[in-house]
Amino acid sequence: MAMAGLRDELETLRRLAQEGDPVAQFNMGVRYAEGQGVPRDLIEAARWYSAAADQGDAPAQFNLGLLFYQGQGVERNLDYAYELFRLAALQGDARARAGLDAVLLELDAESRERLLRQFPLPPSH
Repeated sequence: MAMAGLRDELETLRRLAQEGDPVAQFNMGVRYAEGQGVPRDLIEAARWYSAAADQGDAPAQFNLGLLFYQGQGVERNLDYAYELFRLAALQGDARARAGLDAVLLELDAESRERLLRQFPLPPSH
C-alpha cells in the first residue's frame, strides 16, 4: 500500500511540474538526480532543474550549475556553471558563492577576467 502512495505522490509532483510550478520542477530534478522513485537520470534532472532555474529558482540554479561544473548529465561548461552559480548567489545562496570561487580557480587568467567583466561577483553577505 505504501508504494501506491509514493506513486500517487510522484504523479502529483510530475503534474505540478509539467504545469510550470518551479518548486515541483526542482523536486523532480532532485528525484531524477538521486533516483528517488524514478531511475537515476542526470539528463532528465538537468531538464527539470533548467525549467525551474529559468523561473528564478535559486536551488535549481545552483544544482544545474553543479551539473555543468561537474559535467554530469550535460557537457562540462564552466562559463555556464559560473552564470548559474552567480544567479543563485545573487539570491543569497551561500553554496553558490563557493561554486563561483571553484569555477574561478579552474579558469585561466584571460577567461577569469572575461567572466568577471561580463558577470561581476555579487557582494558577499
